[in-house]
Parts: sequence; C-alpha cells; structure tokens
Amino acid sequence: MISAELKAAAPERLAAAVGTRVARLGDSALVVAGNTDLLRDIAAGPFAAEPTRRVRVVVAYWRHTPWSAPVAPAPHLVRHRVARPHLRRGTAVVTLRYARPVPLGDAIRSALTALAPTDPWPAHAPTPTDPRPAHAPTPTDPRPAHAPTPTDPRPAHAPTPIDSRPAHAPPTPTDPRPAHPPALIGPACFDATRINPRGRRPAAYRADAPRLILDNPGFDAAALARLRDTHSVAVGAGIDPAALAALCATGVLIDAAAVPPTTRAALHTELRDLLDAPPPGDDPLAVEARSVRQRRAALRNHAAGQGDPPAVSAILATRRPDLLGPALAMLGGQTYPNLEIVLCLHGVAAPPGLAAALGGRPHQIVEVPAEVSFGTALGLATARAGGTLITKVDDDDTYGPEHLWDLVLARHYSGATLVGKGSELVFLESRGTVVRRRSGVPEAFGEMVSGGTMLLAKGDVTAVGGWRPVPRSVDLGLIQRLVRAGGTIYRTHPLGYVYHRRATGHTWDPGEDYFLRNAGATWPTIPPDALA
Repeated sequence: MISAELKAAAPERLAAAVGTRVARLGDSALVVAGNTDLLRDIAAGPFAAEPTRRVRVVVAYWRHTPWSAPVAPAPHLVRHRVARPHLRRGTAVVTLRYARPVPLGDAIRSALTALAPTDPWPAHAPTPTDPRPAHAPTPTDPRPAHAPTPTDPRPAHAPTPIDSRPAHAPPTPTDPRPAHPPALIGPACFDATRINPRGRRPAAYRADAPRLILDNPGFDAAALARLRDTHSVAVGAGIDPAALAALCATGVLIDAAAVPPTTRAALHTELRDLLDAPPPGDDPLAVEARSVRQRRAALRNHAAGQGDPPAVSAILATRRPDLLGPALAMLGGQTYPNLEIVLCLHGVAAPPGLAAALGGRPHQIVEVPAEVSFGTALGLATARAGGTLITKVDDDDTYGPEHLWDLVLARHYSGATLVGKGSELVFLESRGTVVRRRSGVPEAFGEMVSGGTMLLAKGDVTAVGGWRPVPRSVDLGLIQRLVRAGGTIYRTHPLGYVYHRRATGHTWDPGEDYFLRNAGATWPTIPPDALA
C-alpha cells in the first residue's frame, strides 16, 4: 500500500519535473509552471517586469477545488478565459488579453486570482451603535437564524465568500493589554503568503528527519518543498534578518549559533528568545511545539501586510453553567489582544460573578430559551457579535493561550475562507487518557476542521445563510454550505486544542473506540507542549 506521505509527495515531484518556462513572441508570452507555487516564483522572477499584452498561463498540476473563482478585475484587462481540469486534478490554463502592455508579473498574479485565490487581512470598520447594553438578554427572534444582522448594511443576497472579503462587521473595542501587537522590525519582514508552514509534514518532527546546513537559504518553490520534510537547519553567519525570519516561519527548527548579534538584534524579542533557547530534544511533540512557537513568533512579528490584529468575537454557547468557569478562564487567558467574548446562555441563568469571570474582556451576554435549537442560539449570538471575524468555542474542550493567534495567522498566510484545527489530541475522560490520533492532514487545504476551532468572517456566515436552526450538526452544515458557495477551508497545526470526550453530553457520539483507532502517543494528562 502506498503511504500517505508518498502520495502527498508525488504532485511535488511532478511539478519539479515540469519546472518553469517562459516563451516570448512579440507582445505575447507563454508561461508554464509545474504548480501554483512555481507560478508565483515566475511572478517574482527576472521576467516579471517584461511588458506583454497576451498571456497564456499553463499550470501542469492543478488540484480540483470546490470553488470556481473568476480572474479578478485588473487594469487594462479586456478578455480572459479559465480552463480547469474536469477530473480531480490535471492541467489548468488561463488566457489573458490586455488593451495595452502590462508587466508579465502583474498578468501572472491576475491568473493566480483564479487558480489560487486568497483573502486579505480584514480591515477595520466603524464602531457599532447598538443601543442595547452589552449584557441585555436577546429576545427570541422570530427571524430564521440566517437572517441578516441589524448592523449588516448588505442585502440578504450579498455575494458569496469568493466574491469579496466582507469587512462590514464592526470591531470590538481594542483590548488595552499589550499582548503581542504586530511589530515589524525594520526590513526584517517577508511575504507570508509565499513563505509559511503550509505543507509541513508530521514526519519532519521525528528524530530521523533530514537536517540541513544553509548559508544563504533560497525561498523558491523547490526550496520551500524541501523544507517541508526538514527537521532543522543550521544557518551561517552571513544570513540576513529577513531571510532568518522567513526561514523560522516555515516551521523548520533553526540552529542560529553562528548568527552574529547584529543580525539577531533586527529580530523581535519573542523570536530572538526562541532562537537562544536550548534545543527541544528528540521527543516529536516537543520538537513540534518548538516549531509552532517559532513560526508563530516569526509570522506575527515579521510577516509583511499585517495591520492591527482584526477584531475577533469568540462565540461560546452553553447549557452547562458548571463548565463556564474553566471555559471563560481559557478565553480570558488568550494572548490575542482584540477579542470580544459572546456568551450565549442557552436555557440557563447567568451564574454569579460572571463579569469577573470574563476577565475584563469586552463581552456580550445573550440569553435564549431552552426550547430554541442550538443552531438558532448560535445565530442569535452571531448577530450580536461585534468582530469582523468570529470563532466558535466549545465549553468542554481545552484551548491553549495562543489558540486564537494561530487561527488568525493561518487565515492570513493561507487566504482561506475558514480556518481551524483538527481533533488530533483527544482527552478520553472516562479512561483518564489523552491520545494523539491521525485525523486529516495539518497545514493543508481540505474539507473539514473541528467545529470547536472554526474561524471565519461574520459576513461569510451571513452570505451562506448562517447557522442552520437545528439541534445538531450545525458545524458540518455551515462547512458544507461554505464549500458549495466556493469557500476554501484550511487546517493549521493541531496544537493548542484538545478535544474532550465525556460519557454524556455530546451531540455526536461514535463511541470511544472511534478515537482509539489510529492512536499513537498517549499521556495520563494533557502535556504542556500540547497547548503550545
């Protein structure tokens, strides 16, 4: 049987065999690339500035995705055609014609909007003018859960996620705590949409994974593909700060012993401290945790194109007031600075001391009757959310303090409509055991993430009809409608999230044996590195 890792590597071998080619004839150009990563290399290469009016872009290996995005509007573009393979994978061709010559790099980037669309960092919008106090209960709303929110200026027929990245949802008040604001350090920044941990494989955390020595690392598609399987890299004294930060963002562990103090001084303190820390040893979880901490520090402090952290509303709907204490403590302990907590009390009264439990965070408290379905409760809570982005939080799971940062950063470098984590780490409470199991491919586009980790724009929830007014499977329903509408789903690394299984209280119960299948490492309690 062919292993999953070999299957994953086959497209890269095919793309490498095709490579990149550019042929010119007058004001026409033929561009051939093995995959979209190689196509991006051409857009940033020596041919990028050459003028052209007619361009034919051929991508030899293009994997079919649920969306069918058009070429985005561009100056002087008068005609375009996109031909995608009918099967799950194959050759994709984009033909462009311009009224006047444009740089070839601009034409290639236009083709990429149809073949590998991304969404920008969300913009801020005006503060809401909701006259209700934040703690006011929400009456049962006769509208279906998918109806537009009162503060949403778009009509109900707003475009689907592939058309635009809505930024209409008002942000929460900025949290005064200085928790990791973006801090680009001089020129030590890089393009995170190209250089990131996407495609990093779990085998890279094993002790037998390749270790490299690189004096001057490159960041073309071939070099990035090689780093996905690499455990660590020892860098030379001549590396510049931007290249060092970019290398850290790929997730490969860095041996920076030879890096001089002047280069280190150009890095953010958070990243510099990680590079100065002792190596993690050979335990795969410890290696992965160091990789996650390092890439996070590089991405949030050195990735170009980031503004202020977008406003995020964490929606916590619960029928179990006994679980509120730990759940609110975990939300209050998030390092993400621009966070609003939307607490939906589903048929239960607010417990005493609730304001103190919210830890001073901006918040909304929404009370709904017990007879209302879970999906309707989520819809009412979402309507009250003030963030540009919303994330769903489950009351019985465990979240690390950097969980929200991981989701926001993954959305930035992947450009996906929805991002989340997989439920690889599972706490079986009846057995007192934490297991790690194989559950999907991390750092990759796919079709599913754990419902308690979903993060997406509030406008995208509205655009696909909101949460279904049903008692269960609301997460799956939203994901399926996003995919049908042309949205993309990205699964980042699994650390910082532990899925709990109790004897009762779950809307989906396949039995504990389901979670023991394909289980690897086990622990009696949640290891600290699992919450890195």
